[in-house]
Parts: sequence; structure tokens; C-alpha cells
Amino acid sequence: MVGHFIWRGFVVVVSFLVVAGVALALLFALGSIWVGDELRTIAAEDPQFQAFIRSDPVFQDPAVLQSLAMAFGAVVFIGTVGPALTALPAFAAAIAGEVLRVRSWMYYVLAGGAALAAIPLLAGATAEAQALPASEYMTIFATAGFAGGLIYWLLAGRGA
Repeated sequence: MVGHFIWRGFVVVVSFLVVAGVALALLFALGSIWVGDELRTIAAEDPQFQAFIRSDPVFQDPAVLQSLAMAFGAVVFIGTVGPALTALPAFAAAIAGEVLRVRSWMYYVLAGGAALAAIPLLAGATAEAQALPASEYMTIFATAGFAGGLIYWLLAGRGA
């Protein structure tokens, strides 16, 4: 009995750490693509940026511009999102599922999406912040949470 409890705790912790890494990777990848696309849209209308592109033939290649936009988008997205990230909502959802012995994949997928979608709302819960984050922003967080919840269910949730 005690051995099973210790083993289950080990499985839950290791699964949670793996899922957190996968969800962060997906979150940062989707966020980088989104911010990169937004930056390319803004840069297309900027005359100084257009003069810079025309001055160097390397930047004439669309693939180079897309790679640079994604790289810069990654820096911007990770720099703005990173400080607000917390594992507490996702950890609370995983612990609740374990304690209540929930074995449904739907619980873990929806709880993972809700846990990650709650992060921007919790981070912006100040008196000055009256507006909700952009829908694309919330979609990126929820998608990463859905994927994380599914992977957690595959690794540990089925045996809750």
C-alpha cells in the first residue's frame, strides 16, 4: 500500500514535469509564430524597415525574413510571457484529478486548457488592467494546455 502510494507519487511528478516541458515548448512555438506574423505585418508598412531590406540583398529572400521574424517573435513572446508563467493552476488540476481518481481524458484535456488559459488572466488581474488579452493570445495558451492535458492523461491520468 505505501509502496504503491510512493510509486504513484513518483509517476505523477515525473509525468507532470514531462508535460510541463512539452506544453511550454508548444506554447513558445505557437507564440513565436503568432508574434512573428504580427511583426512581419507591421514591418511591411514601415518605410524605414523597407529601406533597410532594400539595402541588403540577403534580406530580399522571404525565407530569411520569415526566419528572422520568428526568431525575434520568440524573443518578444518568451520575454513577455515567461515572467507570468506559473505551474500552480496545472498542478492543482493534476492533483484534483489524482485525489478524485478521475480517469477521463476529457477532464485532463479541459483542465489543462483551462489551467494554461487562466495564466494570462491571473497575470493581468491588477486594478489597472481592465481589458482581456487578445483572442489569439488566449487560444495559444489554451491549445498548449489542451496538448499538455492529453499527454498527462496518456502518461499518468489513465491510472488515477
